Amino acid sequence: MDDIEEGTPNRSLWTVIIPAAGVGSRLGFDKPKILYPLLGRPILDWLLDALEDVSHKVILVLAPHAQAEVEPVFTARVGDRGQVAIQKTPMGMADAVAQAEPWVHTPHSLVIWGDQASLRRQTIRRCALAHERTGHPRLTVATILRKNPYIHFLRDANGKIVRVLQAREGEIKEPVGENDCGLFLFDSQTLFATLNRCKDQRSAYGAQTSEFNLLQTLPLFEDKTGDVVTVRITDERETLGVNTPQEARMVEATLKSYQSQPDYFFSKFKVVS
Repeated sequence: MDDIEEGTPNRSLWTVIIPAAGVGSRLGFDKPKILYPLLGRPILDWLLDALEDVSHKVILVLAPHAQAEVEPVFTARVGDRGQVAIQKTPMGMADAVAQAEPWVHTPHSLVIWGDQASLRRQTIRRCALAHERTGHPRLTVATILRKNPYIHFLRDANGKIVRVLQAREGEIKEPVGENDCGLFLFDSQTLFATLNRCKDQRSAYGAQTSEFNLLQTLPLFEDKTGDVVTVRITDERETLGVNTPQEARMVEATLKSYQSQPDYFFSKFKVVS
């Protein structure tokens, strides 16, 4: 398919869900990871900047111990557009996303991992446009081809995602893989129906981690051609998470480089399916 032309998503159609129950222990940080400072600003601020074009409603999913510190910062930034949901037990990303269901009243939901501070605003905006403009997809996912992937989307001969392999589960053997970018756009009704079905059936749980895993649900979204749209990006820096001090320094360098470029919000990508 051709590249999606620039434009503005219909903000009123979108709810953003940010699973952010992580702690900053590997960073040597004694506060919730979403508050970890990058260039003097918390990860949360960088995320909200990048999400501005789709943030009609923002649901932040937190661990119970994080609420007292994070909620005031979050509310000061988003006001009544924000809602905090609590994940009482750390049972995986799918479980975290499921906690947001009572507050989702829009046709589309955008899920972004709570440490993806290096995703550009334009990448998110154009993915939202791809989701709005390419029929009625159940899922739009941003991916990148990279060496030593953390995630690899295994596809059949027709390009359908049949399995999502994960390095943390010891499943990836390929030297180059199709990695996600921590950004997933869903038809809201299909998202929560799928999560509830998987939970009832005890499917989409990691073999090694036993976590209820959002990535493992993704193959279930495609019943027919057009149900899943893939947006291929090319800048590997947009896949960086913040888990260690070294990764934090890499993300800070990336954010600095974005700011020094006149096309700060420009990222090259193509809709490939």
